[in-house]
Parts: sequence; C-alpha cells; structure tokens
Amino acid sequence: MLRKKEAENVDEIKSILAEGLKIEGNIYAEGKIRIDGEVIGDVRGKFVIFGQSSKIKGNIYAEVVVAMGSVEGNIEAKKLEVKASAKLKGDVVAESFSVEPGASLNGLVKAGSYREPAENTSRSSVAATKE
Repeated sequence: MLRKKEAENVDEIKSILAEGLKIEGNIYAEGKIRIDGEVIGDVRGKFVIFGQSSKIKGNIYAEVVVAMGSVEGNIEAKKLEVKASAKLKGDVVAESFSVEPGASLNGLVKAGSYREPAENTSRSSVAATKE
C-alpha cells in the first residue's frame, strides 16, 4: 500500500515560488518545482515548470523543463516544452524539444541527435581564448 501512495505522489509539485516573489541566488530542486515569480540565478532540478508570470535571469539545467514565461539564459534539458506564452533568450540544448506556435525564441538550438552539453562547448571556447 505504501508503494501505491508513493507512486501517486511522483507527479506532485514539491515547491512553488509564487508570483510576486523575487529570489536572487541559485535554486536546486530535487522534485517537481513550479516558478511563477522572479529568479536571478541558475535553476537546477529534475522537473521545472516556469509559469506565465515567471521571469528568470540565469541558466536552467533540468531533466524536464516546461517554459511558459520569460527566460533570459541558456537551457539544458533532456526534454524542453516551450509553450505559446514563452519568451526565451539564450541557447538551448535538449534531447527532446517542442515549441508551440506563438512562442518567442532567440538563440542557438541543438536538439535531438545534435544534442551536446552546453558546458562542454563553453569550456572549449574558454580554453581557446586563454591560449
């Protein structure tokens, strides 16, 4: 019986950052998180939902990202869903990538078999400029 109850809670949102809340600093979430407020900093997690009122200035690293708000920074995810209300400004690296009509995206996209972690790319360019 415990296993059935645990299975039912897998999709439950563990944390919500409400509209009107502003956080300056990095966020790490182990479970599903929804952000409707403003974050200045990186967001890392397993499943991250950015609501329509969200404003993010930082990089996103997650297994699953659902974007409905504004993100200014790079996104690296296994699965990225960009909804019609989203405005993304930054590079995207995703294994699975979908965009609804009406969404705004400004940046380089590497998806599917072209997926290569962005961190490796940035390390290469940093190493090249130091030489």
